Amino acid sequence: MSDINQTYNDRVKFILSCNSDGFEDTEITAPIGWNNDDKEYARNEEYHGIFPKFSNTLKFIEDGADYINFAREMLGINAPLKLTKYEKHPQTDVWVRTYWGYLDMSTWNFEKKQVSIKFNSGGLEQLIKARESESVEIDRLDTIDGTPIEELPINEMYNDGRRIFLKSKWQVKANVGELVDLSVFSDDGNTRGVTEGVPMNLLNQSHEQAKAVFFNSQGNENHGSTGMMMLANFDRDREVRIYSDSFKFRPNITRAQYDWAYFKVCLTVYENGINYDLKERRVLFHAGETSTSLPNFMSMNGNLYDIGFDESFEVVEGDSIALEFFLKSDLSGGGGKRVTVRLDNLDGYVFCDEDSFFEPSNSKFVFVYDMIDRLSTICTSLRGVFYSKYYGRTDLGYAQNGPGAFVGVTHGFWIRGFDKLPLSTDNFQNLFKPLTTSLKDAVSSCIAVHNVGMGIEEINNKERIRIEPLSYFYNPNVTIRLGQVQNVKRSEAVEHYFSSAEFGYQSGGDYSEAQGLDEPNGKSTFTTVITRLKKTFSRLSIYRADSYGKEFARRKPQSRYDSLDTQYDEEKWFLDLKKGLTDIYLERKWQDDFEQIPTGIYSPETANSLRLSPFNMLLRHGWVLASGLTKYPLDYVRYGSSTANSQLKTKLIGGNEYAENGNIINPELGTPRFVNEWIDFEYECGFGVMQQVQGTTIIQGNEIPNFYGTVEFRNELGEIEKGFLFSLKPNGKGNWRVLKSKR
Repeated sequence: MSDINQTYNDRVKFILSCNSDGFEDTEITAPIGWNNDDKEYARNEEYHGIFPKFSNTLKFIEDGADYINFAREMLGINAPLKLTKYEKHPQTDVWVRTYWGYLDMSTWNFEKKQVSIKFNSGGLEQLIKARESESVEIDRLDTIDGTPIEELPINEMYNDGRRIFLKSKWQVKANVGELVDLSVFSDDGNTRGVTEGVPMNLLNQSHEQAKAVFFNSQGNENHGSTGMMMLANFDRDREVRIYSDSFKFRPNITRAQYDWAYFKVCLTVYENGINYDLKERRVLFHAGETSTSLPNFMSMNGNLYDIGFDESFEVVEGDSIALEFFLKSDLSGGGGKRVTVRLDNLDGYVFCDEDSFFEPSNSKFVFVYDMIDRLSTICTSLRGVFYSKYYGRTDLGYAQNGPGAFVGVTHGFWIRGFDKLPLSTDNFQNLFKPLTTSLKDAVSSCIAVHNVGMGIEEINNKERIRIEPLSYFYNPNVTIRLGQVQNVKRSEAVEHYFSSAEFGYQSGGDYSEAQGLDEPNGKSTFTTVITRLKKTFSRLSIYRADSYGKEFARRKPQSRYDSLDTQYDEEKWFLDLKKGLTDIYLERKWQDDFEQIPTGIYSPETANSLRLSPFNMLLRHGWVLASGLTKYPLDYVRYGSSTANSQLKTKLIGGNEYAENGNIINPELGTPRFVNEWIDFEYECGFGVMQQVQGTTIIQGNEIPNFYGTVEFRNELGEIEKGFLFSLKPNGKGNWRVLKSKR
């Protein structure tokens, strides 16, 4: 036990504590190995917060060993044992806490009356690491450990609907050997009529009702059949436009025994669902004795016709539309008369356009703050461990609503109007599934979209998760002051150079329900001027923000489709919201955030989540990307590709206008807070230095942990220099690594 020094012990004490009933804080004999550990403060590469790391193994004797063994006996491997080191202040002799961490009970060993066990930062960080990837239902009423929790605050939003341009496309069939035969026959001299759908392949299906039309799909003058319909059984009132610039056909009359006959090409509306009762017939081409213009019936024989048409229809629920050939003849005189028209040389394209709209609806959602707070509690079984001024709201006790206060999250089931009630019965199955996510997915999506960071800080000896804009973790004010440093080494911070970048969302932008790319919130890629290395700055959100996908889900409401599963049901969306006049929240529109109406997008007046677009995400992350580009002020971050609508142009209030497929000159990315240069040096970490490192500073009314400010030191030239702390190993000579500050 040569590591125990009596003089040292007079100035230092160690306290073991256990957050469980029946345990008291106990001062113990100094553990062996404390001065030989590998303590480090290190900045997390993903979250940017600074976390302490203690990786050594300590040996506890006497009262310390007894305390640990008793906790193990009572609480097992999960025993929450905390070790705190106190030192006497060198001037005042007041005890000051200098280190603290947790014992990893999974590493417990007992030999020769000594407990050997690893000491690490543990606590809240350890709980998060262990459970942040666990997907959980956010409305559950207990934690992972089974601790009861209160109900989740759930809110309601008004969704006034996104107008979507639908365009379905058909190609008229012209398969070799397949001909359309229209034939009417009568033995007793009656008048007969027959209809047949123009055979067409469906090339693009924007309308769910759009169908391919097959050969030999026939009806009569007053009733159609399912196979004839190009648009079958509309689900609600709509206005559609059906048109073709060129529709070719050649009628050949192969039997002509009639008193009179006519042939028509028609666009016909049928009603009453699958009964297909005639509602309206519009004639596009007419040949026969009752026509008011040429040709007459026989003169059309063998001629190739090329017609165009453009018709608009107001349809209601249960209506269907067919493009059809129609033959009718008076077969008076008896004797088994027949008229047959064979059609070949069929060619052309037919389109259906619709400015589609769905009636407004209300949907449930949860605020980002409430969701992360809930996930933190579920993972840690601790209440009130989340703090964020960025996502905070006044109704939660914050002084003001943060920039992200009214950002919400919803999922497909809520969008469609499903809820957990009523419960399923023998006669009814409720398809609803709660919003399920993990803390890691929630935080990483917020990082991607809003450029925030996450750290763990301790206020009044209580740990909490802190999420704020990334700039919070790179505060330019000096909070740690050192003197002359030694053994300075400088190197290129290649970790912060990027040859390319990608922003946006893992899902969204391309839909089977809509032709073309109009939704902007997919994924976009960019390139930079950096060529010496290959590295991508990637910020892709797991949660979606595409208004099209959300709208397509909304158009399958539970009230009409309670037994239908959709591809969107369990998908999650960010909602960019604002307060309304009531407790129901509204989606932000272009007037809330932009100086002028966006262009390059359909129906910009009904578009939402526009400031969550990939290029606007780039602007929020710009100052980070810019750190490696300051030497190239005349070069650009250049657009590469997109999975979505890259034609959108927006102009944020007070900003420049940018297109999603545009380039941005490097200086417009924003002012970087650091220079891509590592500075490693030695500086002894005495009591006063560590009090600075572990302390806080009030800056503009905000209490900032000192390790998020800049470290000021005198460099190898004797000049004052500053940098952001990335790593500190305080033992021995004190090894520091900082990233050079921009100013």
